Amino acid sequence: MISKEKKFIFIHNFKTGGTSIEKKLGHFDVLERDVQDHRSIREIEALTNRAYFFRKSLYALKIGKPKSSLKNLQGSLFPELTKAQYAAYYKFSFVRNTWARMYSWYANIMKDDVLRKSYKIEGSNYTYEQFLKEKINHETFSQLYFVCDINGNVPMDFIGRFENLQEDFNIVCEHLEIEDPTLPKLLIRKYSHYTDNYTPETKELIYKLYKDEIDYFGFEYGE
Repeated sequence: MISKEKKFIFIHNFKTGGTSIEKKLGHFDVLERDVQDHRSIREIEALTNRAYFFRKSLYALKIGKPKSSLKNLQGSLFPELTKAQYAAYYKFSFVRNTWARMYSWYANIMKDDVLRKSYKIEGSNYTYEQFLKEKINHETFSQLYFVCDINGNVPMDFIGRFENLQEDFNIVCEHLEIEDPTLPKLLIRKYSHYTDNYTPETKELIYKLYKDEIDYFGFEYGE
């Protein structure tokens, strides 16, 4: 999410309370499917590369796609974000304990017919272990990947924790001079504690798949 009014960039990791944050910060008025902005920081950074969009425009024109050529030319001439804005804007994100976040994503999909269809999951007996092994691109779904720029650095000014969502969002609002930081309660789903749904195998599998983010953010199983 980019706000030119408040001069910030918010990176919305999945299942970290970001929908409530986007609503509070005015990204959408009505909550609908896919209204959220889930672009990674490297995708936001890429918007500033005018030469890249110009090359894409020329290539699209060459292969006979004038609409695509015009769209990319607009991205070159009138970028959504300039390099100066990208450098100056306050960048923040929220992260969540990896074991909790991944189980929450699985449980959410298993209760949502549209998501299950998009993941090509049939029946209700599809296990969590199957989901982890077969349905997730673990590199691009990583919370660390989402906040790493093109050079592999983390340019964020603040990274809050889902476990302290309101308290940490208060810090963001203080910086952005937002008087009322109270977050709306959206997409709240109640599940048993995530540790009730792990086996020794899935616990270890999560660590192997997400070791970099777990070590970087200092997550611990059971917290």
